[in-house]
Amino acid sequence: MWDIKRLFDTENKLIGIISSLRHIEEKEAIAKDIEEFLKEGGGLIFISSKGNEEQCIKYYRSNWKYDVTNISNNKGVKVICKEDFYHDGRIDVEKLFDKVEKSLELMGKRGIIKKRIIMTFDLFWNSLDCSRLELIYSRLKSLTQEEGIGVIARYLAEDLSTKFINFMLDCHDFILIDRLDHYEYLTLNQFANKSLTLLVESHLNVEKSEKRAIRARYLEALGELMEGTVHDINNLLVTILGYAQFSTMSDDIEEIKEYLRIIGKTASDGTNVINRIKSRMKGNIQALKDVYEFNYIINNCIEMVRHNFESYENRDLKLELDLRSNAYVYVNEYDIRHAIVNIILNGIEAMKDGGLLTVRSYDDRDSTVLEIIDTGMGMDEGTLNKIFNPYFTTKGSKGTGLGLSIARKTFDMHDGEIYVESKLGKGTKFTLYLPMVDMKDNIAYM
Repeated sequence: MWDIKRLFDTENKLIGIISSLRHIEEKEAIAKDIEEFLKEGGGLIFISSKGNEEQCIKYYRSNWKYDVTNISNNKGVKVICKEDFYHDGRIDVEKLFDKVEKSLELMGKRGIIKKRIIMTFDLFWNSLDCSRLELIYSRLKSLTQEEGIGVIARYLAEDLSTKFINFMLDCHDFILIDRLDHYEYLTLNQFANKSLTLLVESHLNVEKSEKRAIRARYLEALGELMEGTVHDINNLLVTILGYAQFSTMSDDIEEIKEYLRIIGKTASDGTNVINRIKSRMKGNIQALKDVYEFNYIINNCIEMVRHNFESYENRDLKLELDLRSNAYVYVNEYDIRHAIVNIILNGIEAMKDGGLLTVRSYDDRDSTVLEIIDTGMGMDEGTLNKIFNPYFTTKGSKGTGLGLSIARKTFDMHDGEIYVESKLGKGTKFTLYLPMVDMKDNIAYM
Protein backbone atom coordinates (compact mmCIF):
# COMPACT_ATOMS: atom_id res chain seq x y z
CA MET A 1 0.00 0.00 0.00
CA TRP A 2 1.31 3.42 -0.97
CA ASP A 3 1.40 6.31 1.48
CA ILE A 4 3.08 9.72 1.40
CA LYS A 5 6.27 8.40 3.01
CA ARG A 6 6.72 5.76 0.35
CA LEU A 7 5.91 8.38 -2.26
CA PHE A 8 8.71 10.69 -1.05
CA ASP A 9 11.15 7.78 -0.79
CA THR A 10 10.71 6.89 -4.48
CA GLU A 11 13.53 8.12 -6.73
CA ASN A 12 14.03 8.36 -10.49
CA LYS A 13 10.28 8.21 -11.20
CA LEU A 14 7.73 10.57 -12.66
CA ILE A 15 4.64 9.73 -10.64
CA GLY A 16 1.14 10.95 -11.40
CA ILE A 17 -1.39 11.42 -8.61
CA ILE A 18 -5.07 11.96 -9.32
CA SER A 19 -6.93 13.46 -6.39
CA SER A 20 -9.95 15.59 -5.66
CA LEU A 21 -10.39 18.88 -3.87
CA ARG A 22 -13.34 17.24 -2.12
CA HIS A 23 -10.94 14.88 -0.34
CA ILE A 24 -8.49 17.46 0.96
CA GLU A 25 -9.81 17.54 4.50
CA GLU A 26 -8.77 13.90 4.98
CA LYS A 27 -5.08 14.65 4.41
CA GLU A 28 -4.04 16.06 7.78
CA ALA A 29 -1.55 13.21 8.27
CA ILE A 30 0.57 14.36 5.31
CA ALA A 31 2.13 17.15 7.37
CA LYS A 32 4.02 14.77 9.64
CA ASP A 33 5.42 12.79 6.72
CA ILE A 34 6.69 15.96 5.05
CA GLU A 35 8.31 17.14 8.26
CA GLU A 36 10.02 13.76 8.64
CA PHE A 37 11.25 13.92 5.06
CA LEU A 38 12.75 17.36 5.63
CA LYS A 39 14.32 16.37 8.97
CA GLU A 40 16.02 13.47 7.23
CA GLY A 41 17.70 15.94 4.89
CA GLY A 42 15.24 15.86 2.02
CA GLY A 43 14.44 18.79 -0.23
CA LEU A 44 11.14 19.82 -1.82
CA ILE A 45 10.50 22.10 -4.77
CA PHE A 46 6.92 23.25 -5.24
CA ILE A 47 5.90 24.47 -8.70
CA SER A 48 2.75 26.40 -7.95
CA SER A 49 0.00 28.27 -9.74
CA LYS A 50 -0.22 31.18 -7.31
CA GLY A 51 0.96 34.75 -7.63
CA ASN A 52 3.65 34.89 -4.96
CA GLU A 53 5.36 32.80 -2.33
CA GLU A 54 2.91 33.72 0.41
CA GLN A 55 -0.02 32.71 -1.79
CA CYS A 56 1.79 29.50 -2.69
CA ILE A 57 2.15 28.62 0.97
CA LYS A 58 -1.57 29.27 1.54
CA TYR A 59 -2.37 27.26 -1.57
CA TYR A 60 -0.52 24.17 -0.44
CA ARG A 61 -1.81 24.57 3.08
CA SER A 62 -5.41 24.51 1.83
CA ASN A 63 -5.01 21.97 -0.96
CA TRP A 64 -2.56 19.51 0.62
CA LYS A 65 -3.39 20.23 4.26
CA TYR A 66 0.12 20.79 5.43
CA ASP A 67 1.52 24.10 6.55
CA VAL A 68 4.83 25.05 4.95
CA THR A 69 4.80 28.49 6.57
CA ASN A 70 7.25 27.49 9.27
CA ILE A 71 9.55 25.73 6.84
CA SER A 72 9.33 28.08 3.88
CA ASN A 73 12.69 29.55 4.82
CA ASN A 74 14.14 26.11 5.34
CA LYS A 75 17.06 25.37 3.04
CA GLY A 76 15.22 22.22 1.93
CA VAL A 77 12.10 23.98 0.62
CA LYS A 78 11.72 26.11 -2.51
CA VAL A 79 8.47 27.51 -3.89
CA ILE A 80 8.49 28.48 -7.57
CA CYS A 81 5.53 30.45 -8.88
CA LYS A 82 4.55 30.11 -12.51
CA GLU A 83 3.45 33.78 -12.62
CA ASP A 84 7.12 34.78 -12.52
CA PHE A 85 7.52 33.16 -15.94
CA TYR A 86 4.21 34.17 -17.48
CA HIS A 87 4.45 37.02 -19.98
CA ASP A 88 2.31 38.23 -22.88
CA GLY A 89 -0.23 35.45 -22.52
CA ARG A 90 2.22 32.54 -22.43
CA ILE A 91 4.55 30.84 -19.99
CA ASP A 92 8.31 30.58 -20.63
CA VAL A 93 8.81 26.88 -19.93
CA GLU A 94 12.58 27.01 -20.50
CA LYS A 95 13.13 29.77 -17.94
CA LEU A 96 10.80 28.02 -15.48
CA PHE A 97 12.85 24.83 -15.58
CA ASP A 98 16.13 26.71 -15.58
CA LYS A 99 14.93 28.07 -12.23
CA VAL A 100 14.08 24.53 -11.10
CA GLU A 101 17.53 23.22 -12.05
CA LYS A 102 19.28 26.10 -10.29
CA SER A 103 17.24 25.38 -7.15
CA LEU A 104 18.21 21.70 -7.34
CA GLU A 105 21.84 22.66 -7.79
CA LEU A 106 21.67 24.96 -4.76
CA MET A 107 20.12 22.19 -2.66
CA GLY A 108 22.93 19.88 -3.73
CA LYS A 109 25.53 22.38 -2.60
CA ARG A 110 23.77 22.49 0.77
CA GLY A 111 24.20 18.76 1.11
CA ILE A 112 20.65 17.73 0.27
CA ILE A 113 20.63 14.36 -1.47
CA LYS A 114 16.96 13.41 -1.62
CA LYS A 115 15.33 15.98 -3.84
CA ARG A 116 11.69 15.90 -4.90
CA ILE A 117 9.61 18.13 -7.16
CA ILE A 118 5.87 18.55 -6.60
CA MET A 119 3.93 20.14 -9.45
CA THR A 120 0.16 20.55 -9.32
CA PHE A 121 -1.69 20.70 -12.62
CA ASP A 122 -4.73 22.83 -11.89
CA LEU A 123 -7.09 24.80 -14.11
CA PHE A 124 -4.39 27.23 -15.27
CA TRP A 125 -2.39 24.57 -17.11
CA ASN A 126 -5.43 23.62 -19.22
CA SER A 127 -4.90 26.81 -21.22
CA LEU A 128 -1.50 25.68 -22.53
CA ASP A 129 -1.32 24.18 -25.97
CA CYS A 130 -0.02 20.66 -26.48
CA SER A 131 3.43 21.79 -27.65
CA ARG A 132 4.03 23.69 -24.39
CA LEU A 133 2.75 20.76 -22.33
CA GLU A 134 5.00 18.39 -24.26
CA LEU A 135 7.99 20.54 -23.37
CA ILE A 136 7.00 20.55 -19.67
CA TYR A 137 6.71 16.76 -19.53
CA SER A 138 9.96 16.38 -21.43
CA ARG A 139 11.81 18.50 -18.87
CA LEU A 140 10.18 16.68 -15.93
CA LYS A 141 11.11 13.33 -17.44
CA SER A 142 14.72 14.35 -18.03
CA LEU A 143 15.02 15.40 -14.38
CA THR A 144 14.06 11.89 -13.27
CA GLN A 145 16.32 10.11 -15.77
CA GLU A 146 19.40 12.35 -15.74
CA GLU A 147 19.30 13.82 -12.24
CA GLY A 148 17.64 10.93 -10.38
CA ILE A 149 15.00 13.28 -9.01
CA GLY A 150 11.61 12.01 -7.87
CA VAL A 151 8.86 14.05 -9.53
CA ILE A 152 5.26 14.07 -8.33
CA ALA A 153 2.71 15.48 -10.78
CA ARG A 154 -0.59 16.01 -9.01
CA TYR A 155 -3.79 16.35 -11.02
CA LEU A 156 -6.97 17.80 -9.57
CA ALA A 157 -9.83 15.66 -10.85
CA GLU A 158 -12.17 18.67 -11.00
CA ASP A 159 -9.74 20.54 -13.28
CA LEU A 160 -8.35 17.62 -15.28
CA SER A 161 -8.52 18.15 -19.04
CA THR A 162 -8.58 15.26 -21.50
CA LYS A 163 -5.46 16.67 -23.18
CA PHE A 164 -3.42 15.44 -20.20
CA ILE A 165 -4.40 11.79 -20.65
CA ASN A 166 -1.96 11.06 -23.48
CA PHE A 167 0.88 12.76 -21.62
CA MET A 168 0.06 10.78 -18.49
CA LEU A 169 0.19 7.50 -20.40
CA ASP A 170 3.34 8.42 -22.33
CA CYS A 171 5.41 10.08 -19.61
CA HIS A 172 4.53 8.72 -16.18
CA ASP A 173 6.11 5.61 -14.73
CA PHE A 174 2.87 4.80 -12.91
CA ILE A 175 -0.28 6.45 -11.57
CA LEU A 176 -1.55 6.75 -8.01
CA ILE A 177 -5.22 7.34 -7.22
CA ASP A 178 -5.85 9.30 -4.02
CA ARG A 179 -8.03 7.09 -1.78
CA LEU A 180 -8.09 9.36 1.29
CA ASP A 181 -6.07 7.16 3.64
CA HIS A 182 -3.76 5.63 1.02
CA TYR A 183 -2.85 5.73 -2.67
CA GLU A 184 -4.01 3.07 -5.12
CA TYR A 185 -1.17 1.98 -7.41
CA LEU A 186 -1.92 1.54 -11.11
CA THR A 187 0.38 0.64 -13.96
CA LEU A 188 -0.20 2.65 -17.11
CA ASN A 189 -2.06 -0.27 -18.69
CA GLN A 190 -4.22 -0.63 -15.59
CA PHE A 191 -4.86 3.11 -15.61
CA ALA A 192 -5.86 3.02 -19.30
CA ASN A 193 -8.14 0.00 -18.77
CA LYS A 194 -9.72 1.52 -15.69
CA SER A 195 -10.25 4.85 -17.45
CA LEU A 196 -11.95 3.12 -20.39
CA THR A 197 -14.10 1.07 -18.03
CA LEU A 198 -15.15 4.17 -16.10
CA LEU A 199 -15.82 6.01 -19.36
CA VAL A 200 -18.05 3.21 -20.63
CA GLU A 201 -19.83 3.01 -17.26
CA SER A 202 -20.30 6.77 -17.29
CA HIS A 203 -21.85 6.67 -20.76
CA LEU A 204 -24.08 3.77 -19.73
CA ASN A 205 -25.18 5.63 -16.61
CA VAL A 206 -25.94 8.73 -18.68
CA GLU A 207 -27.93 6.62 -21.12
CA LYS A 208 -29.82 4.93 -18.28
CA SER A 209 -30.51 8.32 -16.69
CA GLU A 210 -31.80 9.68 -19.99
CA LYS A 211 -34.06 6.65 -20.43
CA ARG A 212 -35.36 7.03 -16.88
CA ALA A 213 -36.00 10.74 -17.51
CA ILE A 214 -37.85 9.96 -20.77
CA ARG A 215 -39.93 7.33 -19.01
CA ALA A 216 -40.70 9.73 -16.16
CA ARG A 217 -41.80 12.42 -18.63
CA TYR A 218 -43.90 9.86 -20.49
CA LEU A 219 -45.60 8.68 -17.29
CA GLU A 220 -46.17 12.28 -16.21
CA ALA A 221 -47.75 13.12 -19.57
CA LEU A 222 -49.81 9.92 -19.43
CA GLY A 223 -50.97 10.80 -15.93
CA GLU A 224 -52.03 14.27 -17.05
CA LEU A 225 -53.83 12.74 -20.04
CA MET A 226 -55.70 10.29 -17.82
CA GLU A 227 -56.68 12.99 -15.34
CA GLY A 228 -57.91 15.20 -18.16
CA THR A 229 -59.81 12.28 -19.65
CA VAL A 230 -61.56 11.55 -16.34
CA HIS A 231 -62.47 15.24 -16.10
CA ASP A 232 -63.90 15.25 -19.63
CA ILE A 233 -65.85 12.01 -19.13
CA ASN A 234 -67.36 13.50 -16.00
CA ASN A 235 -68.54 16.51 -18.02
CA LEU A 236 -70.07 14.14 -20.61
CA LEU A 237 -71.90 12.16 -17.94
CA VAL A 238 -73.25 15.33 -16.33
CA THR A 239 -74.63 16.44 -19.71
CA ILE A 240 -76.15 13.01 -20.42
CA LEU A 241 -77.70 12.85 -16.95
CA GLY A 242 -79.11 16.37 -17.25
CA TYR A 243 -80.87 15.74 -20.57
CA ALA A 244 -82.01 12.28 -19.44
CA GLN A 245 -83.76 13.92 -16.49
CA PHE A 246 -85.37 16.48 -18.81
CA SER A 247 -86.61 13.64 -21.03
CA THR A 248 -88.41 11.96 -18.14
CA MET A 249 -90.10 15.22 -17.18
CA SER A 250 -91.26 16.27 -20.65
CA ASP A 251 -94.50 15.27 -22.44
CA ASP A 252 -93.45 16.90 -25.72
CA ILE A 253 -92.32 14.16 -28.15
CA GLU A 254 -90.29 16.56 -30.30
CA GLU A 255 -88.60 17.97 -27.22
CA ILE A 256 -87.79 14.47 -25.99
CA LYS A 257 -86.35 13.59 -29.41
CA GLU A 258 -84.11 16.66 -29.23
CA TYR A 259 -82.93 15.69 -25.75
CA LEU A 260 -82.20 12.15 -26.93
CA ARG A 261 -80.31 13.50 -29.93
CA ILE A 262 -78.09 15.56 -27.61
CA ILE A 263 -77.62 12.53 -25.34
CA GLY A 264 -76.58 10.41 -28.33
CA LYS A 265 -74.18 13.04 -29.61
CA THR A 266 -72.66 13.50 -26.15
CA ALA A 267 -72.29 9.74 -25.70
CA SER A 268 -70.52 9.50 -29.06
CA ASP A 269 -67.94 11.91 -27.65
CA GLY A 270 -66.72 8.91 -25.67
CA THR A 271 -65.26 7.64 -28.95
CA ASN A 272 -63.45 10.95 -29.34
CA VAL A 273 -62.00 10.52 -25.87
CA ILE A 274 -60.58 7.10 -26.81
CA ASN A 275 -59.24 8.39 -30.13
CA ARG A 276 -57.56 11.31 -28.39
CA ILE A 277 -55.82 8.96 -25.95
CA LYS A 278 -54.62 6.73 -28.80
CA SER A 279 -53.34 9.65 -30.86
CA ARG A 280 -51.51 11.33 -27.99
CA MET A 281 -49.89 8.08 -26.84
CA LYS A 282 -48.58 7.75 -30.41
CA GLY A 283 -47.53 11.41 -30.43
CA ASN A 284 -49.88 12.12 -33.37
CA ILE A 285 -51.87 15.08 -32.11
CA GLN A 286 -52.43 16.63 -35.57
CA ALA A 287 -54.31 13.56 -36.86
CA LEU A 288 -57.57 14.55 -35.16
CA LYS A 289 -57.64 18.12 -36.50
CA ASP A 290 -59.91 19.37 -39.25
CA VAL A 291 -61.45 22.61 -40.51
CA TYR A 292 -64.62 23.78 -38.74
CA GLU A 293 -66.84 26.82 -38.71
CA PHE A 294 -66.07 28.41 -35.36
CA ASN A 295 -69.70 29.16 -34.51
CA TYR A 296 -70.57 25.50 -35.14
CA ILE A 297 -68.21 24.54 -32.31
CA ILE A 298 -69.64 27.23 -30.03
CA ASN A 299 -73.20 26.06 -30.66
CA ASN A 300 -72.17 22.52 -29.78
CA CYS A 301 -70.75 23.87 -26.53
CA ILE A 302 -73.98 25.68 -25.73
CA GLU A 303 -75.92 22.51 -26.49
CA MET A 304 -73.89 20.64 -23.87
CA VAL A 305 -74.45 23.20 -21.12
CA ARG A 306 -77.94 24.55 -21.89
CA HIS A 307 -79.59 22.15 -19.45
CA ASN A 308 -77.80 24.00 -16.64
CA PHE A 309 -79.83 27.12 -17.40
CA GLU A 310 -83.11 25.24 -17.67
CA SER A 311 -82.69 23.30 -14.43
CA TYR A 312 -82.00 26.10 -11.94
CA GLU A 313 -85.49 26.87 -10.60
CA ASN A 314 -84.29 28.59 -7.45
CA ARG A 315 -82.16 31.23 -9.10
CA ASP A 316 -82.38 33.56 -12.04
CA LEU A 317 -79.65 32.26 -14.41
CA LYS A 318 -79.73 33.63 -17.94
CA LEU A 319 -77.77 32.95 -21.12
CA GLU A 320 -77.17 35.55 -23.81
CA LEU A 321 -75.67 34.59 -27.19
CA ASP A 322 -74.13 37.00 -29.68
CA LEU A 323 -72.35 34.89 -32.31
CA ARG A 324 -71.06 37.10 -35.12
CA SER A 325 -67.94 35.20 -36.21
CA ASN A 326 -67.74 34.03 -39.82
CA ALA A 327 -64.35 32.39 -39.41
CA TYR A 328 -63.14 28.85 -39.90
CA VAL A 329 -60.57 27.22 -37.67
CA TYR A 330 -58.29 24.21 -38.04
CA VAL A 331 -58.68 22.39 -34.74
CA ASN A 332 -59.41 19.21 -32.86
CA GLU A 333 -63.10 19.96 -32.45
CA TYR A 334 -63.54 17.77 -29.40
CA ASP A 335 -60.60 19.33 -27.51
CA ILE A 336 -61.58 22.93 -28.31
CA ARG A 337 -65.23 22.24 -27.49
CA HIS A 338 -64.38 20.80 -24.10
CA ALA A 339 -61.96 23.60 -23.33
CA ILE A 340 -64.74 26.11 -23.98
CA VAL A 341 -67.26 24.03 -22.00
CA ASN A 342 -64.89 23.99 -19.04
CA ILE A 343 -64.75 27.79 -19.06
CA ILE A 344 -68.53 28.12 -19.43
CA LEU A 345 -69.13 25.70 -16.53
CA ASN A 346 -66.77 27.73 -14.36
CA GLY A 347 -68.83 30.82 -15.17
CA ILE A 348 -72.07 29.04 -14.28
CA GLU A 349 -70.66 27.81 -10.97
CA ALA A 350 -69.46 31.34 -10.14
CA MET A 351 -73.06 32.65 -10.29
CA LYS A 352 -74.49 30.89 -7.25
CA ASP A 353 -77.15 33.55 -6.75
CA GLY A 354 -78.04 33.79 -10.41
CA GLY A 355 -76.76 36.10 -13.08
CA LEU A 356 -76.09 36.52 -16.77
CA LEU A 357 -73.65 34.49 -18.88
CA THR A 358 -72.79 36.16 -22.16
CA VAL A 359 -71.16 34.20 -24.99
CA ARG A 360 -69.99 36.41 -27.82
CA SER A 361 -67.94 35.63 -30.96
CA TYR A 362 -66.50 37.92 -33.61
CA ASP A 363 -63.52 38.19 -35.95
CA ASP A 364 -60.50 40.39 -35.42
CA ARG A 365 -57.93 40.53 -38.24
CA ASP A 366 -56.33 37.06 -38.50
CA SER A 367 -58.03 35.70 -35.39
CA THR A 368 -61.48 34.68 -34.37
CA VAL A 369 -62.44 35.72 -30.86
CA LEU A 370 -64.71 34.22 -28.23
CA GLU A 371 -65.73 36.12 -25.11
CA ILE A 372 -67.31 34.33 -22.15
CA ILE A 373 -68.54 36.79 -19.52
CA ASP A 374 -70.23 35.98 -16.23
CA THR A 375 -71.64 38.27 -13.54
CA GLY A 376 -70.56 35.99 -10.73
CA MET A 377 -68.42 36.49 -7.64
CA GLY A 378 -65.23 37.38 -9.54
CA MET A 379 -61.67 36.80 -8.35
CA ASP A 380 -59.00 38.70 -6.49
CA GLU A 381 -55.54 39.10 -8.00
CA GLY A 382 -54.05 36.22 -6.02
CA THR A 383 -56.65 33.77 -7.30
CA LEU A 384 -56.46 35.17 -10.82
CA ASN A 385 -52.73 34.43 -10.97
CA LYS A 386 -53.29 30.76 -10.08
CA ILE A 387 -56.39 29.71 -12.00
CA PHE A 388 -54.44 27.97 -14.79
CA ASN A 389 -52.24 26.02 -12.38
CA PRO A 390 -53.05 22.28 -12.39
CA TYR A 391 -55.06 21.18 -9.33
CA PHE A 392 -55.73 24.73 -8.17
CA THR A 393 -59.38 25.06 -7.21
CA THR A 394 -61.58 27.32 -5.10
CA LYS A 395 -64.33 24.66 -4.95
CA GLY A 396 -62.79 22.46 -2.28
CA SER A 397 -63.51 18.74 -2.67
CA LYS A 398 -66.07 19.48 -5.40
CA GLY A 399 -63.41 20.63 -7.87
CA THR A 400 -60.42 18.92 -9.49
CA GLY A 401 -58.55 22.07 -10.45
CA LEU A 402 -58.02 20.69 -13.97
CA GLY A 403 -60.66 22.38 -16.14
CA LEU A 404 -58.90 25.69 -16.79
CA SER A 405 -55.47 24.05 -16.89
CA ILE A 406 -56.70 21.72 -19.64
CA ALA A 407 -58.29 24.66 -21.47
CA ARG A 408 -55.01 26.63 -21.45
CA LYS A 409 -53.02 23.64 -22.72
CA THR A 410 -55.57 22.97 -25.44
CA PHE A 411 -55.43 26.53 -26.76
CA ASP A 412 -51.64 26.52 -26.56
CA MET A 413 -51.59 23.37 -28.73
CA HIS A 414 -53.74 25.18 -31.29
CA ASP A 415 -51.60 28.35 -31.34
CA GLY A 416 -54.39 30.14 -29.53
CA GLU A 417 -54.45 32.45 -26.54
CA ILE A 418 -56.58 32.90 -23.44
CA TYR A 419 -56.86 36.15 -21.48
CA VAL A 420 -58.77 36.69 -18.24
CA GLU A 421 -60.12 39.81 -16.58
CA SER A 422 -61.89 39.66 -13.24
CA LYS A 423 -63.07 41.93 -10.47
CA LEU A 424 -64.09 40.64 -7.08
CA GLY A 425 -67.86 40.92 -6.65
CA LYS A 426 -68.40 41.96 -10.28
CA GLY A 427 -67.63 38.95 -12.47
CA THR A 428 -65.10 37.48 -14.88
CA LYS A 429 -64.40 37.78 -18.58
CA PHE A 430 -62.49 35.17 -20.60
CA THR A 431 -61.28 36.21 -24.05
CA LEU A 432 -60.16 33.36 -26.32
CA TYR A 433 -58.28 33.75 -29.61
CA LEU A 434 -57.79 31.17 -32.35
CA PRO A 435 -56.07 31.70 -35.72
CA MET A 436 -58.38 31.72 -38.74
CA VAL A 437 -57.84 29.48 -41.75
CA ASP A 438 -58.43 30.91 -45.19
CA MET A 439 -60.15 27.91 -46.76
CA LYS A 440 -63.79 27.04 -47.31
CA ASP A 441 -63.37 23.75 -49.14
CA ASN A 442 -63.31 20.35 -47.45
CA ILE A 443 -64.96 21.81 -44.36
CA ALA A 444 -65.85 19.22 -41.77
CA TYR A 445 -68.99 20.97 -40.51
CA MET A 446 -70.71 24.17 -41.57
